[in-house]
Amino acid sequence: MARTRSKPKAAATKEPTPEPPQFTAKPLPPSTSKPPNVFVLPRDTSSESRIVSIDNPANGAPSRYYFCPSKGFYEFTRIAAPKKDCKSWLITPDNASDDASKDGPGEAVTAANDTDTAAGLGGGYLTNKADMFLATPVDLLFLILPALAPKTSAKQGDKQFFLSFEDHLDKLASLSRQWKVLLSQHSNLKDKVERRVAAVCDTVTAGDETMYRLSTEKLSRVLTRKAERMCTQGLPPSIEERFIKTALEVPVMNVLRSDTFTATSTSADIPATTESQTTTASTLTRTESDSSTTTITIESQTTAATSFTSTTDDLVAKPAIQTPPEIPHLLRLRTSLTYLSSSYLPPTLHSLITSSGPDFTTLDIHLAALQKLRAEALALRSISDNISRKRGHDDDEGAAMEREEKKRKKEDEEKKKKSESRAVKQLKKADTTGMRKLSSFFVKKAK
Repeated sequence: MARTRSKPKAAATKEPTPEPPQFTAKPLPPSTSKPPNVFVLPRDTSSESRIVSIDNPANGAPSRYYFCPSKGFYEFTRIAAPKKDCKSWLITPDNASDDASKDGPGEAVTAANDTDTAAGLGGGYLTNKADMFLATPVDLLFLILPALAPKTSAKQGDKQFFLSFEDHLDKLASLSRQWKVLLSQHSNLKDKVERRVAAVCDTVTAGDETMYRLSTEKLSRVLTRKAERMCTQGLPPSIEERFIKTALEVPVMNVLRSDTFTATSTSADIPATTESQTTTASTLTRTESDSSTTTITIESQTTAATSFTSTTDDLVAKPAIQTPPEIPHLLRLRTSLTYLSSSYLPPTLHSLITSSGPDFTTLDIHLAALQKLRAEALALRSISDNISRKRGHDDDEGAAMEREEKKRKKEDEEKKKKSESRAVKQLKKADTTGMRKLSSFFVKKAK
């Protein structure tokens, strides 16, 4: 039977393996010149609330305020993270949370993907700084004070003219265009302004119209009540530490050590029943914690007792000055008044409020005494520093002289070795055991 060969099977074609999909990074949108900010606003405000630009009463610079017709004005306090902490805000639109709450999980993901496709990165924004602006209420009185205060710094005896309330409103509207718009659109704002004006002004009646003039005494009383409320609620820890605790700290003038002193009388002629004091030579022995004993002979007034033992624990170090209990409250009150004056009052009213404010004479006397003690402590510290530096300098000089002497001896030895000849160096290597020195041949013989 003829052998036949079967045809080889056709090689199976390999299907190409699909390549993994390549994800292309989406380009970031360019940064904007006016990035969004994070604001914390009060709740339940009117729909007519807005952010207005009004001159700051302390420096006259335009500042942003949040105005609500029903709740009044709010100032913005900037809260920022330290510069060394690299933090940021991720701001997203509100519709993302609404979609996630209304739809199911799968639908929310689909909506988010659609948003990513349509608006790049979900329509959000990433800020390069973690700053936050907190809206805190501010008294309307501080905002209208520039219209009531004199233009120049007046003295205590100078008097201003009485003006009608409409004249004060016209002066207030002339300071800023925002004031003119707010006063024309909100009638209840005029009533609030009039109540705050009456709280700090003297009034006279001319016919059917009431005239107003700023009173520094009334304004000082209003500020004092605010400062008292600040002290009652407690100052921030940073202000308390820097302006209260540090200012009232009494400097340390001396330091007592907890050593044990033993004094023994060396006179044997004093009877045990003698009551009068006599002058004798005594030996003072001090035993310290390091078990070293130092004996010093002194002249002292002794009694009939032959020996006594006392410790420095009985010697209580009294401070150089005692702080009266009312001083901390006065200092907190003046610190609060200083903060209110520098932050909310026009510069022309600073001198008038200072002269008509509370009496801080006791506080000034106590602070002057503390300043004198600090100067004395600084002088004593400088003297002790000079002594310690001198001792250290003397020790350094002694050590330097020793090093110079060693260095000089070493250099002399090196020079002496270099000046030796080759024969001398070889003779030093030779074994001279049992050999007489050359100088022994020139010694005179004994008779």
